[in-house]
Amino acid sequence: MFDSLPARFILSVFLTFFFAAFFLYHFMVFKVNQHLDPGEKFPHSMSFGQREQLRDLYKSLYPRSPVYQFTMSCAIALLLLAVAFAAYRFWDSVRTLTHP
Repeated sequence: MFDSLPARFILSVFLTFFFAAFFLYHFMVFKVNQHLDPGEKFPHSMSFGQREQLRDLYKSLYPRSPVYQFTMSCAIALLLLAVAFAAYRFWDSVRTLTHP
């Protein structure tokens, strides 16, 4: 699956953005939980609807911090890289079928 240089490159960039988004998300949860009571701690594993709650809590505590925006930028980059990888694999399959 990752037998070509473009596929390996896309995977490498994808993993870079994935780990950046992963660690920044947990950093935000850690920083928010420092200001909450033990019974109100924000979970490190969240459902899709809790994203806005984390954003609001983090931005209210750290209004000038670019961490949330950078985390969302990494997530968008992940989506674009996944689409690029799927498109590349489709193109490579079609090319292989037409030129054996």
